[in-house]
Amino acid sequence: MITVRLSAEDAADLQARVDRGEFASLDEGVAAELAELNYRRAAEIVGGSEALEALLDDLDFELVDPEEPVAGNISLTEMLTNLKAQAKAADE
Repeated sequence: MITVRLSAEDAADLQARVDRGEFASLDEGVAAELAELNYRRAAEIVGGSEALEALLDDLDFELVDPEEPVAGNISLTEMLTNLKAQAKAADE
């Protein structure tokens, strides 16, 4: 969990947007605003939103279900669990 400090004005604006139904919760609103900020930064880096959208359209990728087995018949979720266990064991 993390604490985020907002000005009283920004907090009131965000709460009003939640009250209007734009967001289900304050958490969702903050997450959406951060996602928008990340999008704007990415667009700025590549030369604008049109360039970013073109780049995203050019990317060819498949969505992977983390529960679906990959090479070696282990799911991505199982791989992540194993890696976390290894990292924890290394810290001990």
